[in-house]
Amino acid sequence: MSDVSMELALALSRQPLKLAENRVWRAYRGGRLIEVLRGCDRPQDGHLPEDWAFSDTRAVNEGREEIVEGLSEALLADGLRLPLRDLLAAAPTAFLGAEHGRAFGGKSGLLVKLLDSCERLQVQAHPSREYSRRHLNDRFGKTESWIVLGTRRIGGADPYILMGFRQKVSKADFADLVRRQDSAGLEQMLNKLSVSPGDMYIIRAGMPHAIGPGVFMAEVQEPTDWVVLAELECGEVRLSEKAAFMGLGMDLALDAFAFDGAVGAEAVAGARLGRRAGAADGETVLVGPEDTECFSASELAVVGDLVDVFRGRAYSGVVIEGSGEIVAEEGSVDLHPGDAFFMPAGSCHEGYRSFGGMRMIASFPPGTTYPPNPLPETREGETPPSRVSGRACPERSEGGRGRGSDS
Repeated sequence: MSDVSMELALALSRQPLKLAENRVWRAYRGGRLIEVLRGCDRPQDGHLPEDWAFSDTRAVNEGREEIVEGLSEALLADGLRLPLRDLLAAAPTAFLGAEHGRAFGGKSGLLVKLLDSCERLQVQAHPSREYSRRHLNDRFGKTESWIVLGTRRIGGADPYILMGFRQKVSKADFADLVRRQDSAGLEQMLNKLSVSPGDMYIIRAGMPHAIGPGVFMAEVQEPTDWVVLAELECGEVRLSEKAAFMGLGMDLALDAFAFDGAVGAEAVAGARLGRRAGAADGETVLVGPEDTECFSASELAVVGDLVDVFRGRAYSGVVIEGSGEIVAEEGSVDLHPGDAFFMPAGSCHEGYRSFGGMRMIASFPPGTTYPPNPLPETREGETPPSRVSGRACPERSEGGRGRGSDS
């Protein structure tokens, strides 16, 4: 039961919310480039290789079941923190919008991560929505997108990723390698690709994959931690079969792999994403509705003032370069590299400002309208829509609730 009152939630839904750093333990090691992005004095790798920049999803880690990990917290002006999940549950329409709320209630339907690896992750696949409904009692699967932000050489080796089977593979042959824990054989079954900053892929549910060492990326994905691991060991950590197979046993768990999917160059081509010009100033579409119905994402480039044409849609943001601010009537929100924030559907902010230039990734949950809201027409004497004034709050409706109602 949430301790967040509806009154407080409704008040907070009318402003941008900065989110606390949210590092998450994983079996593999990494994280140094996350700390470099944030300007840490002594960046280092360890078992906190991910930051769940926007999350109302709890992380699953064997042996750490008593530790609550993965859930984002909103940072309030008085220094207090409130769980994002509790805010969404208290006023889903105000935070997520009426359209999304009708479909998903108080669940965001979105998970956004920063991920940096210094060793290869296990060969794995994620379940589809149908598999999750049937076997995991969950409406969400785990389709995910990879947006490569940076790379580094580890042990003299170039960074790489593994994705899709190189050729047709039977479940029986794959299962034999899993039983024998033949890591070299499993890796050789997959397409191996070198990566560079700017590369983007969508890893649809069922596609076998693994992130190699030296890859720093943003992941925009469905809001689960479901994964089937073909390898029990990752570096110094060995997981149980129960953890690797989601408690379902190996045979049923391996059904999450798409053995009938595209292979070779066709699999790679089908997963590669391309940048497209967006409908808004400064927007580049990274993941659109033609790529997946599960989420969408755009990069925003802010130079000077930029009106937020996405206002009225719920979305998360993470700054990947430069600094700036969110301009709002009740006070600006400073943004620096690596900062994460959430824009409620009812937020009264107007836009962004950066004098030195700022780039961010805006990620949108399912069940929201695309493309963005059109810019309003400018009348004589009004502020042009390319500039922000900090006066963006609509008049409050009866009851002081602004957009929507969560009665």
